[in-house]
Order: sequence, then C-alpha cells, then structure tokens
Amino acid sequence: MKKLHVIWYVLFVYVGFAQPLRSYDVDSSYAEKQLILVNGTVDYSASTMRNEVLNPLIFGGYIDSTAKSRSMDADKPFNTVGFEATASYTHYVSLKNKEGFPSRWMIGPTLGTTFMGSLKYTSDLYTLAFYGNEPFLGKYADFSFSEASYYQFQTLGVSLFDRLSQSSASLNLVGLNSYYKGTLGGLDPMKFYYSSEGDSIYGICNGSFSQLTSPSYFKGLGLALSGDYRFKIANEETGKSMSMQLSISNLGFAVSNQVQTQTLDTSFAYGGYTLSQLINREGLLAPGFSYADSLLQTETRSKVIFLPASIQIFNVINTQSTARIQPSYGFRMILIPGYIPYVYAGLVTKIIPGLHLGLCASYGGFSGFKLNSAIHYNHKRLSLGIGSDNVIGLMSKRAFGKSLSIRLRCDI
Repeated sequence: MKKLHVIWYVLFVYVGFAQPLRSYDVDSSYAEKQLILVNGTVDYSASTMRNEVLNPLIFGGYIDSTAKSRSMDADKPFNTVGFEATASYTHYVSLKNKEGFPSRWMIGPTLGTTFMGSLKYTSDLYTLAFYGNEPFLGKYADFSFSEASYYQFQTLGVSLFDRLSQSSASLNLVGLNSYYKGTLGGLDPMKFYYSSEGDSIYGICNGSFSQLTSPSYFKGLGLALSGDYRFKIANEETGKSMSMQLSISNLGFAVSNQVQTQTLDTSFAYGGYTLSQLINREGLLAPGFSYADSLLQTETRSKVIFLPASIQIFNVINTQSTARIQPSYGFRMILIPGYIPYVYAGLVTKIIPGLHLGLCASYGGFSGFKLNSAIHYNHKRLSLGIGSDNVIGLMSKRAFGKSLSIRLRCDI
C-alpha cells in the first residue's frame, strides 16, 4: 500500500498539470473504502502556427525564415493559439449506512490548479510580429477583432461520489491568481495605414486591456461547480446498453476588487514616424511623454470574472467487456475565445486483459485535424491511463501543437 501512495504522489508532483483524458475514459468501478483520483494534462496548439514556431516562442530558441514563412502561408483571416495546463487531486472516503457498513456514497476533499490562455488574431498581426511594417508599405494593417485572454486559478472544495453510478459532484472555492484580457477593435476597427515611403503612419485605434492589480496572492475569490454524470443509452445494433458520461468543470466565477481596464479609442495621423520607433517607445510613446498617457482611459473597479468552464460528453470504455474492439467518441467545449468545438471518434482495442489501446481522429480545440492516442492499464484496484490529443505533435515540428494527459485511479 505504501508503494501505491508513492506512485500517486510522484505522478501528482512531477506530472503536475492535469485533467481527465480527453481521448477516452474507462469504467474501472471498484470503489472500496477509499478512492484516490489524480488527473493531468498539458496541451498547447494552434490553428496555423507549427511547432517549429510554437516551441521556440514558448521555450526559447531561434526561428528561421523558412519556418516563419510556412506558418504565414497557412494563415487564414483569423487564427488561434491556446494552451491549458491543469492539475487535480481527489481523495474519497466511504460513508457508512445505518447498519455501520460502507454506503454507496463517498465524500472527500478535492484540489486543483488551472492555467489557461488563448489568442485569436488576424493574419496581419502575425505578419507584423514576425516581419515588422515593411510588408505593409502602402497598405492597411488590420488587427480588428483580435482577442487574448489568460486565467490562473486554484480550487479547493468538497466532492461527493456515488460508487453505484460512478457519478460525482463538487463545490469548490476559487482563488484567482492572474487574469488578463485584451481586445483590438470591435464595432470600431483597429487598423493602420503606412505610406509607401514608410515615413508616415495613419491609424484608427480601438481596444482595451484588463488585468488584476491587487498585490495579494489571491486577487479574486469565488465559487465553482464541477461534476460527472454517468448514464446508459441503448445500443440498437447489439441490444446492449452503453455507458456515457457528461462532465462539467469550473462552472463558476471569481470577484476581484481591483480590475484595472485601460481603453484606447482615437484616430491619429503622424508624419515622419516608423513602426520601429513605436516599438522602441520613441517620440510620442517615450516614457514620460504626456501625450501618450492622454490617449488611454484607465479605470479600476470591482468585477465579476467568469471562469473558462468546460463541458464534455463521451462514451465510457468498459474494461471488463469481452469485446476486442469498442467505439470511442465524444465532444468537448471550453468557454474561452478562439476555442472551436472539439469532436473525436475512433476505436479502442483490447491488447491483453486489462490493457487497452485507443486511436481516434479529432477536430477542433485551438487547432484543426489531429490524431489522438491513449493507452490504459487496469489491474485490480489500480487504473492508469496515458494519452495524447496530438500524437504527431509529440514527434513532428510540422504539427500544430503538443498534448499529453495522464489519469490515475487507486481504490483502497
């Protein structure tokens, strides 16, 4: 038993970022007197930006011109890039019925941490970031409807588990550590025009940026609900029932008393000015230049911030089934800008008793088509699954992101 405790501790600490496998979940319903669940995921992806550009941006490194041009050639009018890294740990203990025996209900603490962000941007914004203003000489650069957001929060709550149906529900306190939200344009555009000589710039600037300014570790407090509901549906082809699961995570909010919002709404024309001078904060953007400050309106107030909740529905793989092959399919949605409804479908094969391998095709999230794979091992009271929503991305620089998930369940 000490070895089992060491296993889940190592996985929780060193794998760290976690969330249930998205490729599939399994029905490993033993649930003895205690139940330990550790879930994990790290995932970042983009719709058109390849790993040869994403990896140096995230971890540092050189991006050559060929890599930049390949991603730019794939650009669409609007593109997305996003990431999520979450960790959760739950420890259930069985309640007792009137006769003193373990009941169907279990209760226990649950804790987690979440990092999540997204960027929705125009192709002009990518070109500007990697090539400067030279490609726009004599043209417009339009950044309208670009949007970025970032959340970091922690949860601590109590969860109730029904070992008969394998459903659960938890009520969590939320501590918000960081929050950023920026938008460019909207009903009014955000665009610039550069003269063909490159010595003048004309622009219409509309945008806003919000952040938490409190010095406290928890800059906002709130509540969130999470839960899993398992139910059965009839399979008309086989005449047997199939288990499905509806999962909801982080459905809640946090309130912060110090949310600073800066808005910019103006038109300007300035001659003899280049983009490099703007980036280097020269002239009107130089530190201490009062005209730059007059362009911004700053407001600090209390605000309710809704968390990036997620909803998922999928079929549950039965590890006790005698079938060699089982279908796997599901749907997922995260309420964050730029996230595309995520769907997947594929097959799970039993290699040997207790060992299953899944392979799925998927579309959505922050990128397009991907290949998913997951392997799950189930032995008596121990269940371990490792998977990826982007298998090719783990090996190829030409793929659009990387993903790795882990799920550990121990029934004591």
